[in-house]
Amino acid sequence: MDIKHRRPVLSLSTAVVVAGLAVGAAYVLEVPPFAGRGVIDSENVCASVGDPGRSVPALKDALPSKAKYSFEDRYNGKNVAEGGSSYNTYCFVRGDGDLLLSTRSRMVLAAPSKKWVMEALEQERTGKAEQFEAGALGVVDPTSLKAAVLTPCSAPGTVVGGSYSISTVVHLRPHDGASGPKVKQRLADLAVEAARSAHKSAKCDLPSGLPFGGPRVGAD
Repeated sequence: MDIKHRRPVLSLSTAVVVAGLAVGAAYVLEVPPFAGRGVIDSENVCASVGDPGRSVPALKDALPSKAKYSFEDRYNGKNVAEGGSSYNTYCFVRGDGDLLLSTRSRMVLAAPSKKWVMEALEQERTGKAEQFEAGALGVVDPTSLKAAVLTPCSAPGTVVGGSYSISTVVHLRPHDGASGPKVKQRLADLAVEAARSAHKSAKCDLPSGLPFGGPRVGAD
């Protein structure tokens, strides 16, 4: 009788030991969910997000931990030197196949700042957006996880149609930890670096007005 009752207990104990060994092996071999964080460095980030010395730390702070990251750059349209006003650049950042963050810079006709902010953030009201000094105007909205910078680009007469600016928008997708002053600052950092890159590659003839270093969000 005792032997019959002990057999299930021994089987259960064996199963627990085997499961423990499997979990341990997964940790050592870095099999999900224990896989280490993927690489984010200057060799694989989008060129359109600017100086890797500034953009890579910002991406590491803003993005969630994933086993593998991928970066996709896209450029189209004509720059100012080519007489065009259709310059566009995109960067898509994915982690384990999911879209985590996107940036877009494009030439737009110079417009009142309030109108531009609503269009850039895709909001009818922008009461929660915080302004910071960058270009003509910089804004960051911690609610929608977006940051945007409007940068002067071409003077009237340089390109047919009027005076143009570069509108840069960074959009971080929601995830655990995507909140707080640090993420807000990093979104602004990424927007400024992407705007700096776009201003250069679009061959703008007006000064960008961007800060030499990173922007100061929430500063007095």
